Amino acid sequence: MRKLYLNEAALSAKATTVIHDEQNQSCYLLVGKWGLRADVLSVYTIAGELEAEVKQESLGLLPKFRLVYHRQVVGRVSKTFGVIREVLFVRGLNWVIMGSLASGRFRIYHGRDQVATIAVIDHSGGGTVELTVDQPDHEALIVCLAAILNRWARHQQKLPELLHNPTWVPHPAQSGSVAPTIDHRKDSD
Repeated sequence: MRKLYLNEAALSAKATTVIHDEQNQSCYLLVGKWGLRADVLSVYTIAGELEAEVKQESLGLLPKFRLVYHRQVVGRVSKTFGVIREVLFVRGLNWVIMGSLASGRFRIYHGRDQVATIAVIDHSGGGTVELTVDQPDHEALIVCLAAILNRWARHQQKLPELLHNPTWVPHPAQSGSVAPTIDHRKDSD
């Protein structure tokens, strides 16, 4: 299994991200942006060959993404409503992603075989994401999945802020005042 490293802060930026191996050799470039339908993140080798892409197919609470490997669609991934929030499925590849968006730690399985792990190992300076991948053919796809999981983790962290900072807060009635009432009956005079 080979380990790859990338800067977590660079995943959210609209800039080129360099992915390094254990010897600090540059292996891949991650290029693209998120946010709009049909946006694409692409993974290139250092030599400039396109390895994989993740294309955003839909927006909303449950966005869908298409995984492309060597210009062929190999899978789709999306969030689903349900009881088990920390389990995601990559349809087409038959991979199961188990982990926690809060901690940033994931394991990816194909049946009983572990394909990869994704973990945020250094939280200082934007964080470092460590990818441990079983086969070289899977590396570019795991980089794409790490970008998707990072995006969902960031959006999940924003949700509690919205719940704790409502834009309208009801105020209690002042003492001695009478609360207004509305009579919905029609006058029959």
